[in-house]
Amino acid sequence: MGAGVLRERHRLAAELHDTVAQGLTSMHLLLDAADREWTREPGQARQLVRQAAAAARENLAEARRLIRDLAPVELERAALADVLRELCAGTDGARFRLEGEPRPVPGRVEAAVLRAAQGALGNVRRHARASVVVVTLTYQPFGLALDVWDDGVGFDPQAPVNGGPGGDGLRLLRRRVAYLGGTATVESSPGGGGTVVSVCLPALPQGPAPARGPRPGPGAA
Repeated sequence: MGAGVLRERHRLAAELHDTVAQGLTSMHLLLDAADREWTREPGQARQLVRQAAAAARENLAEARRLIRDLAPVELERAALADVLRELCAGTDGARFRLEGEPRPVPGRVEAAVLRAAQGALGNVRRHARASVVVVTLTYQPFGLALDVWDDGVGFDPQAPVNGGPGGDGLRLLRRRVAYLGGTATVESSPGGGGTVVSVCLPALPQGPAPARGPRPGPGAA
């Protein structure tokens, strides 16, 4: 295991201990106290339950933040281009294009690109009614770009929507990409104009990536 991976695991373990684990402990204590007071002091018991509910909301938000930071499990077994190719193979009418020479890039950048592709293809399946989808991954000298184009019905990216293709998914995409110093844009128009989701992230060249392959079995040396 590389030193960078080990540091990241230690960081996540510390964050889980300091946030989620501590929050769950607090909720447990509050609910135990509420149970003891339920008959004798119902007003106090209700106040304790409200405090536990507030702690639960805070911990749910924290858990979601930590989950966004975790690398997708798909990238542990295969290269990003191969994962995207498999993703397209499971989507009707989708095909994958690779441009540039693949090279090692930071794991968070790969994770953000994969999440962007998954979200864009999910929107295509749910909303676009497209017959053709093209996912293009481009390795640039100092960056990594993803474009997802479809020939579907399109939509107005500026219009407020509830559960539509421009909902929370696009807001989360922009936030995740901006956090990594990149940009995310959506070009679309309603009435058959199709949609293009474009993501560009800085990705400085790194050293050779460790070879990915089958993990050794329990009896392996």
